[in-house]
Amino acid sequence: MHRRDLLKAAGASVTTLAAPRIGRAEKANKLVFVPTEDLSVLDPHFAGPRSRRTHAHLAFDTLYGLDTTWIAQPQMVEGHQVEEDGLVWTLRMRGGLRFHDKEPVLARDVVASIHRFAARIDLAYALMAATEDCRRPTTARCGSA
Repeated sequence: MHRRDLLKAAGASVTTLAAPRIGRAEKANKLVFVPTEDLSVLDPHFAGPRSRRTHAHLAFDTLYGLDTTWIAQPQMVEGHQVEEDGLVWTLRMRGGLRFHDKEPVLARDVVASIHRFAARIDLAYALMAATEDCRRPTTARCGSA
């Protein structure tokens, strides 16, 4: 074996070891989330590190989600109806929504979650301050002033 061939082989093996590898999930439908710090509180209604918000968006449904162009699209709602004056919105929940324990998600759960969220997040608090009423008659119904 020539000395040059030996150096080429050694150089190629070092380059191979130093090259970054692209990690792949076991299955195409598996998403792996690795936070930058421990998630000691999983409740998305408490402000905190960005990783908690990221985890919440991956683990929990929301009424509307943003698409790739930042336009709100129905997620938990099937759709909504807006009264002519634009002040009353009626939200229709998608069928088959369930909690982790298989209990159905009801309109009263959604209204309670909205009130809980608004008490802790400044933007939601400001929106609720401009809202006359948010209640559940037969469907989740929020009317603004």
